[in-house]
Amino acid sequence: MALALLLLAGCRSEEMRLPSGVVAERGEVLMEEQPGGEVWLILRVIAPALGSRAPSAADTGALCESWGVEAAGAAAVAPDQIVVQMMSEWVERGQPAPGITQVFGGYRFQDGTCIWEDF
Repeated sequence: MALALLLLAGCRSEEMRLPSGVVAERGEVLMEEQPGGEVWLILRVIAPALGSRAPSAADTGALCESWGVEAAGAAAVAPDQIVVQMMSEWVERGQPAPGITQVFGGYRFQDGTCIWEDF
């Protein structure tokens, strides 16, 4: 699986208040080629309040439509899917993290927008 870090040096905001009231901090954006050949953009954000507040589907959608679409537009290859990963604390990608709240949302990236998909 090819993995590349996408740098977001020119991006504007580093924090965002989400529809649920949770504040998310931009973490990292990764491009991953999946075994079937699809390219996924993984948007990883830290939201410390996840441990005490329930996020909504609107939260991952807002992150996809803002930071996800922005990162997809800056990518050398347009992603097939944008995966939003919200974490209450930083977790290394692919590592187990018992006790750390994580929320995932998957979106098909089509015509410059995010379309929710159950994955």
